[in-house]
Amino acid sequence: ATTLRIMASSPNTIARSQPRLCFSTMATANNTSSPSSSSNESTSSTNNKKEKDKKDDSNIFLDNLGKIFLSSIGLVLLFLLRSTKSNNSRVALREEMENAALLDPLEIEDLRCANSDFTMEVWNTIVEEIKNEFVARGNSSMTYPQFLSLVMRVMKDVKGEGFTVQMGHLMDRVVIAELERRREGNDNSVHQEGSDELPLSFLLASLSLALNSSVADRIRVLYDSMLIGNEMNSSSSSSSEGQEESTNTNNNDASKEQVEEMIQNLQSTCQLVPDAQIVETNSKVPYQTFRVGTGSELARRAREGYGGKKGSQGVTRDGDGPVTLEDFHAILKSRTVCAWGECYIKKSSRTSTSDR
Repeated sequence: ATTLRIMASSPNTIARSQPRLCFSTMATANNTSSPSSSSNESTSSTNNKKEKDKKDDSNIFLDNLGKIFLSSIGLVLLFLLRSTKSNNSRVALREEMENAALLDPLEIEDLRCANSDFTMEVWNTIVEEIKNEFVARGNSSMTYPQFLSLVMRVMKDVKGEGFTVQMGHLMDRVVIAELERRREGNDNSVHQEGSDELPLSFLLASLSLALNSSVADRIRVLYDSMLIGNEMNSSSSSSSEGQEESTNTNNNDASKEQVEEMIQNLQSTCQLVPDAQIVETNSKVPYQTFRVGTGSELARRAREGYGGKKGSQGVTRDGDGPVTLEDFHAILKSRTVCAWGECYIKKSSRTSTSDR
């Protein structure tokens, strides 16, 4: 009976003892797992700190390298586009000037070749006759028919009846265009007496188109043409010896205004290359635009220089005041003026001068 009692109670005893064993086992497992979890947390926090330090140590340039590269490419493309538009604007203006030119270089060359007998001797005779008939009377201008009749008469006296200006219609073209331009610029609609008169400097510049001579001689006769007005002023204003000496000294050089007028005459008679007459405007946004410069602007740019270090230095010592023959020679051969394309000719003994 005792044995049966013990056996009957043993299952309960075993059943009660099992949960206790399980609880103790779980507690032991929990106690053993807590150190590992804490170590994992510390490891993860350490990794987070390292990643944060890496972010703090990042290079702005390297992080935005792609954006900087694309921005640089965009700026380069924008600069090339602006430069292309500016060049196209200059080329379009040059082509417009070439198409509107009254004479092209080949026609001027043909005109000179056709008048091979029109030498410096004939030119000097014509100038002396002009001084005697017009300048001595105080006239600094005349009509084109008067000028032509004087030239024809002198040429016949020098070399006979058959001597005349060959291909004279080319010279007529530039003179008629100048007369029309002056009439359009005149505000008065009524035709005034003497309005068809042209300055002697312009008429002589037009006649120089047919002169068959070297460039140096052509520059000298143009310079002497500017001084004709000084001779007229000196003959009318000199009343004493002291005054005559002072005026003669001053008359050796051309004034600034006379040089600007002569360059304008050369421009009107198509004796300057189109590319040299192009100057920049004040409009630089979105791209640089250009226009045709006046005679005074071209003369000033040649004498004073333009564009700083990237441009051109002046060809005369003084940017203002009288101009000597050597200075006038340098001005006409500068890139700003470039009369008869002389600025493109390179000589071994002498380098050409340059232009804004």
